[in-house]
Amino acid sequence: MKFIKYEIEQGLYYDLITIYAKTNKNTPFHFTFSESHTLKEVKDRLEDIAIKIDKP
Repeated sequence: MKFIKYEIEQGLYYDLITIYAKTNKNTPFHFTFSESHTLKEVKDRLEDIAIKIDKP
């Protein structure tokens, strides 16, 4: 998995972060999460998504 970019949407009460990435097979995807998640949780979730996308 390769990270491409990220965007932060600032709200009145919370921020949303969107990460854009590509799987190992070069398929682009994105994931949006709130600021309350840890970086480890986000990384694990992105890796799970990438694996599921790359499955035949």
